[in-house]
Amino acid sequence: MIQKEFAMIWRHKIILATILGIMLIPFLYSVFFLKSVWDPYGNVDKLPVAVVNNDRPVEFRGQKLNVGQQLVNNMKKQSGLDWHFVTEKRAQDGMAHHKYYMVVKIPDDFSQNAGTVLDEHPRKMNLQYQTNDSLNYIGQVITKEAAGELNSKVSRTVSTAYADTMFGVVKQVGTGFGKAAKGAVKLNDGSKALTNGLTTYTAGVKTLNNGVITLHSGVEPLSAGIVQLADGSLALDRGLRTYTGAVSQVNSGVQTLQAGASPLAQGVSQLNGGAQTLNSGVQQYTGAVSQLNGGLQQLAGSTDKLAGAAQQLQSLPYGVAGTYVLGQQVSYAVKEQIVPTLNKFSSMLTPENKQELQNLQNTTVAMKSQLADFGTTMTSLAGILGKIGTNDAESGTKAGTALQEIKKMSAEDQQKLQNAGVIEALTTTAKNAQANGEILNEIKQSTSGVNTKLSAAKDQLDAAQKQLTELNTLITSLESGGDSSNSVAQLAAVATQLQTATAKLNGSVNGTSQNTFKPAASGQQLEAQIAAITKNSQFNTVIPGLTQYLNGVKTAANGAQKLNQNGTQLRSGAGQLSNGLNTMNGQVPTLVGGINTLANGTSQLAANGGQLVSGSDTLAGGLSQLNGQVPLLVNGLDTLANGAAKLAGNSDTLNSASGQVAAGTGTLAQNLQDGAHEVNSTNLKKQNAQMFAAPTKLAHSNYSKVPNYGFALAPYMLSVALYVGALVFNLVYPLRKMGSDESTATEWFGSKVIIGGLVAIGNALVELLLMMVVGLHPQNVGGFLLNGITFSLAAMYIVMFLAVALDNPGRFIGMILLVIQLGASGGSFPIEITTGMHGFFQAINPFLPMTYSVYGFREALTGGFGSGQIMTSFGIMLIFIAVSLILLWAVMQLLHNRVTYEPGPSSVVQESGNGSENE
Repeated sequence: MIQKEFAMIWRHKIILATILGIMLIPFLYSVFFLKSVWDPYGNVDKLPVAVVNNDRPVEFRGQKLNVGQQLVNNMKKQSGLDWHFVTEKRAQDGMAHHKYYMVVKIPDDFSQNAGTVLDEHPRKMNLQYQTNDSLNYIGQVITKEAAGELNSKVSRTVSTAYADTMFGVVKQVGTGFGKAAKGAVKLNDGSKALTNGLTTYTAGVKTLNNGVITLHSGVEPLSAGIVQLADGSLALDRGLRTYTGAVSQVNSGVQTLQAGASPLAQGVSQLNGGAQTLNSGVQQYTGAVSQLNGGLQQLAGSTDKLAGAAQQLQSLPYGVAGTYVLGQQVSYAVKEQIVPTLNKFSSMLTPENKQELQNLQNTTVAMKSQLADFGTTMTSLAGILGKIGTNDAESGTKAGTALQEIKKMSAEDQQKLQNAGVIEALTTTAKNAQANGEILNEIKQSTSGVNTKLSAAKDQLDAAQKQLTELNTLITSLESGGDSSNSVAQLAAVATQLQTATAKLNGSVNGTSQNTFKPAASGQQLEAQIAAITKNSQFNTVIPGLTQYLNGVKTAANGAQKLNQNGTQLRSGAGQLSNGLNTMNGQVPTLVGGINTLANGTSQLAANGGQLVSGSDTLAGGLSQLNGQVPLLVNGLDTLANGAAKLAGNSDTLNSASGQVAAGTGTLAQNLQDGAHEVNSTNLKKQNAQMFAAPTKLAHSNYSKVPNYGFALAPYMLSVALYVGALVFNLVYPLRKMGSDESTATEWFGSKVIIGGLVAIGNALVELLLMMVVGLHPQNVGGFLLNGITFSLAAMYIVMFLAVALDNPGRFIGMILLVIQLGASGGSFPIEITTGMHGFFQAINPFLPMTYSVYGFREALTGGFGSGQIMTSFGIMLIFIAVSLILLWAVMQLLHNRVTYEPGPSSVVQESGNGSENE
């Protein structure tokens, strides 16, 4: 059925051409409409507007004010609209002949009214504009917005001029405040000077009055005071007598102190002797440290030689292994090859056997020399270590002795030695001596073990060398034709002894576990065995320990050197202590002399006590004469007190008045200065005036960016065009005709759905791809195409269902559905403001497929709806497609039994019993 449907389209070219033409309809519909309104707001500079300036300039506070001309100049600089600056007559003529969309008129009192901003009754500036709404409503909206912007600019200009004027007045006020403040300061300075003079005067008067009153008050009891003074002189006499008694007691104590000065001098002398002993001990200790340092430095100097010997010793395992393998190989050759073939001995002793014997002899000689050299070095090392141990122990003993001497000193002297670092150095030396002794014992044990192994290796090497000598002798005897039977037996015995000696040699150096010789057929196999024994030798553990010992020797030498360097500081501290006590001992005679002097002074005080008592008696007689002259003095002071009291009574009033004057002038000067500073410090520049006129600034940011009006209307018009394409296809294509009279309802359904689906997809692809070519560039191309294809399929199957089910009335309903979606899909204006017909459009908006097509296209073109919008629109339109296809299938099942087939594109669908009906 489907193949017949396509064959029918191919046979009838008119239907094919019609289908291809239908696919172009959505694109033509969209491109012609969108390109006509692509970017109207980007071309407002081509919208003609007339400007008439009738304003006359005026004088405002000494300056020329011409607001109208300033406005015209600003309009000429800007490119918002196509401004035409004409006369009023030409402007009205252009409006009447549809030349201008708006006329802006600046009246003749524009600047005059601007100058009344500071008057008691200011007048507004009337900026007049006239529009022709019938000419074009959108043009009227654009020009009206431009007029509002002009009004805002004029307001800012006038506000700025007003602010400049007010700022000038404020500056004048600030200058006046400054001058007034300077005068007030001068006035305040004069009042302060007056106040200061009056204060000084009144203070002097009060002081005089107080002095006279005090003098008067003191003179009246003068007689009584003199009597008391006489009584006091008697008490003084008694006190002096007590004092002289106390002086006698002090003199007695000083004499006792003088008697104890001699024992003190002897104690200081003994302390000085102990310090000298300590100093001598410290000198001996530092000498021992120096000897220890010398020994360790000598040992450290020998480490390079010892390291060289250790380096040579590293080759010992390899040499011993070679001796062992070659000895075993030679023994094997003698016992297994030479002896069994006694009669053919000359031919069996091959050059290889001879070379192996020679190599074995050379190896034993070289190893014997190395062992001898290393043994000598280790013996020398043992002697040096013994000497170092003796010196270190001696230095530790002397350091402990010095510490015991220090503990016998006073706490003050011990603190001085502690501050000088002497005690810390001695303690460290004692501890290091003990630690060094333990380390030296470990080193001695290690070197003793090495010497033991070297001695054993040397003995085994001597035995092997002896066996080699005997073996060579026997071989030489056999080669020269001697007693073969006896020589062969001896040769076998010597080979066995050589085998045993080399095995013991290898076991003592490399370990008995390395006696793993196997007869070899080539020199490479022998070398492999030697390398394996060398690698696993137990002697390899000795070398790292020796290296660690050498590093420890160097560390000990560095520590001894630092200890020796600190010896100087220690000797210096002990010397300072000895010198200090020596100096103190030298000052003891001076102390004894001072005590003697003090004793002599107290003796003199005790001797002069009688003269002091006699002087006290003379003082009492003079006081009696003074008491007789006191009445005359009292009368004179009464007269002076009366005059001073009158002066002091008026001083407070005078001071109060002068203080009020000074305070008032000070407050006036300070307030004037503050006001002048406040006014003059206020920012009154051009920028401040502009801020005063326009304090806010509008900041705009885009959540999503729509480039122009064409992009804004594209989602709406693309959806409308696709629906129109579906409507046209269902108007012209024979949907109610079948390709065969044997077709089933399902085959009829499949053929029409597939043809309609292909046309719908073609409509979407042709429209969307060609719109991208002419400048409609989406952010999401995949979502753009997916949304267009799904909506085109939904529109196709909705209209197809209506056309098949109801025929022409169904197609009419499809057109009505298009008209409803034009107003209710929210494509041109927000659905929130589409409130016509009592909210009908808002109510049906969520149930229309074009609503979701518009949303999907908007998200694909410019974003702003979220990435999930495309899939939401896709899912909802799939629901429309599925419901439409189900209903279409059901209708075709119902109609199929009443349909007959007539071939040809213009054949009719006949319903049984009802005649025919033309498509």
